[in-house]
Amino acid sequence: MQIIRCTPQEYKDAFPTPSHVFNSVEFNELNRHKCEDVHYLLFKDDKGKVRFGIILGQKDGLLKSPFSAPFGGMEARGCQRVDYYVDAVGELRRYALGLGKKIRVIIPPSAYASNSNIEKQINALLTNGGNIEYSDYNYSYTLDDFQAFNDNLWPNARRNLKASMRLPFEFVKGEGREFVADVYRVVKLNHDEHGYPVHMSLDDVMDTVEMACMADFFQVKLDGELVASAMIYLTSSSVAQLIYWGDDARFRDMRPMNFLAYKLLEYYHKAGFGSFDFGPSSSDGIPSLGLCNFKESLGCHMTPKFTIEL
Repeated sequence: MQIIRCTPQEYKDAFPTPSHVFNSVEFNELNRHKCEDVHYLLFKDDKGKVRFGIILGQKDGLLKSPFSAPFGGMEARGCQRVDYYVDAVGELRRYALGLGKKIRVIIPPSAYASNSNIEKQINALLTNGGNIEYSDYNYSYTLDDFQAFNDNLWPNARRNLKASMRLPFEFVKGEGREFVADVYRVVKLNHDEHGYPVHMSLDDVMDTVEMACMADFFQVKLDGELVASAMIYLTSSSVAQLIYWGDDARFRDMRPMNFLAYKLLEYYHKAGFGSFDFGPSSSDGIPSLGLCNFKESLGCHMTPKFTIEL
C-alpha cells in the first residue's frame, strides 16, 4: 500500500460520494482556515488502484480527522478486505511519523455503519498501535421503529408528549437567513443557559448550508411565538443528524422538546431515512446524564463514538 498526497480535486474525483458529508471535499475546504494545512491522502495498492482515502487537518501538533466536525474517518472504494485496512493504517502511521506528528481520528457512530465500515477502521487503528482516548455517548433512533414510538417511550416521556400534544403547538420547516437566524437565536439562548458551547456562528451556519451541506431548519411556535427550534444536517443518504436544538426556558413546562423530538422523527421517517442521529450526550467522553436520560426516554439507542490516537 502506498500513500499519495493529492489535490482536493483529485480526492473528489476518487471519492465523489463520500460516506458522510464531513468527509467531503466541500466541507473540508470550507473549514480549511481552521487549521494550518489540509492533507488529502489516497491509498493505492501495488497495482496503482485506489483503495482508501482520508482527509487530515494539521492542527495543534496533530493530524486530525476531522479537524472541524463531529467525526471523520477513512473512505473506502467499495468493500475492502481486512488486510487492506491494516496495511493502509500502517502506512498512515508511517506517513505521520515522517512528519513528526501523531494522528487523531474520530470514528463515526454505528448509525453510519451501512455507509462506512466502522469496525474495520477501529480494529485496523488499534492493531497498528492506536489507543482509544475516550468514547462519547452517541444516541440515534432507528426510524423503522417509529410506528411503535409511543410503546418505546419511558412513562414520564409518554406523559410529557401527551401534555405537549394537547397544546396548539405549530411545527414549521423553513429556509432563508431570517428563518435560520430565529432558529439560531433560540439554540444559542438555550445553550448559553446550560453552559453548552455553540461552535458555529450564524454566518458559519449559512456558509455551510450554501456551500457544503444540505440542511433542514425547524421551529415550534405557540400562538405565533417561537418556543423551540432545531437544525438538522442530511449527513448521508440514509441518516439525518441533529446538529443543534433547544427551547426557550419560559415555555419549558409545556414540554416543547418532547413535541419537537416526536415531530422530527415523524418527518424523517416519512422522508424515507433509516436513522436519526441525535448526536453525542457527552464531551470528551464525560456524559451529560440528564441529556442521556432524555434521549433514552425517547427510545434512542446509545452507541460509542471512539476517538483514537495513532
